[in-house]
Amino acid sequence: MNRILIAIERMTKNLEDKVSTGEATFGDVEKMRASLDMEIGEFCRFQELKSHAMLEGKLNLAEAQTIYGFLGETPDHFNGQTAAVKAVLTQIFAELLLLKKIA
Repeated sequence: MNRILIAIERMTKNLEDKVSTGEATFGDVEKMRASLDMEIGEFCRFQELKSHAMLEGKLNLAEAQTIYGFLGETPDHFNGQTAAVKAVLTQIFAELLLLKKIA
């Protein structure tokens, strides 16, 4: 089970539903997507936290590889992802930051 892919599928459907019901416009979704762009410092920190989370058993190998694939090798790769991918990965980043702060 890859929780990352499941969350992205759920978010994709959620965003599609919001647009189809008129709760949001495509422009709203695009604005949200653009607002989630990462800079190099955040990108590097996310990569680091993702690796630590895998080593600590909080993410399995497939989930860590999925995150790595969506992040890519540069922030530009991540910044070009869909709104659903960026929303889910940004939430995961926030959760990993919180876990690191608590530990």
